[in-house]
Amino acid sequence: MVGPMRFMVLLGVWLLPSLLPAESGGKNPLNIELISEMRSIRAGSSFCLGLHLRHPAGSHTYWKHPGVVGLATQVEWELPPGFTAGEIQWPAPAVVKMADYQAQGYQGETLVIIPLTAPAFLTTRTVVLTARISWMCCGNTCHPAARIPFSVTLPVAAAAEPDPVTRPLFAKFRAQVPRRDPAWQAAARRERDRIVLTLQAPGPIPARSDADGIHFFTADGQVDSNQKQQVDILSDGRIRMKLALAENAPPHAATLPGVVMLPGGFQGDGLPFQLEINPGY
Repeated sequence: MVGPMRFMVLLGVWLLPSLLPAESGGKNPLNIELISEMRSIRAGSSFCLGLHLRHPAGSHTYWKHPGVVGLATQVEWELPPGFTAGEIQWPAPAVVKMADYQAQGYQGETLVIIPLTAPAFLTTRTVVLTARISWMCCGNTCHPAARIPFSVTLPVAAAAEPDPVTRPLFAKFRAQVPRRDPAWQAAARRERDRIVLTLQAPGPIPARSDADGIHFFTADGQVDSNQKQQVDILSDGRIRMKLALAENAPPHAATLPGVVMLPGGFQGDGLPFQLEINPGY
């Protein structure tokens, strides 16, 4: 059963966007732009647009699953005939705080990447691509925005041309999108009110590695984002995580989808590693 305080927080988060069809509560603090990786596109080509989010200090928005509180940023497309949008590529999230609750989201700067494909034939010289964006930016207070229109106009050319200004930004945040790595083995099991997740690296874990900074982000709400995660590196080199089962966890989940954030050192190159997993039970 959801506690009364968490229920009130959740109720407020759920209701605000439906009650406020545009930016509200004064100026929305989030700086958001719809940008293109390409300066021009050609018929039949695939390309990417991105939601460039810049949060003021102390504020955050939410990942594709926000955790126990919050609302994920949402995109509704208004595209010319024949254009299609693919699955959103979300950079790995961070732990963010909403009131007294830990959630899953973004602070500082990030770029949410969306692949698109143009139709095989285009007769216009330019195309206008419009997205209606809904988000919740929270700090000391929350600022919802619902279905705010953003547009990008791109020339159509015989050859697609990258944008030298935005392309480095796309490359930076594309590298932060979690990836599956079949060399890593993951296993999960339920034990009453918790989930035990075990990870096996493809090789020996580098010396001096410790469990600090290892964190699991739930992609479907099975794990309570507000509860402390117990992480241990076992004597055989496996990483064991004990995760609290969320109050409203899907009752018959067959797998555990999510992202494991591993700090620098676990890959041997000193860089943080974002591992997408989905082990079965």
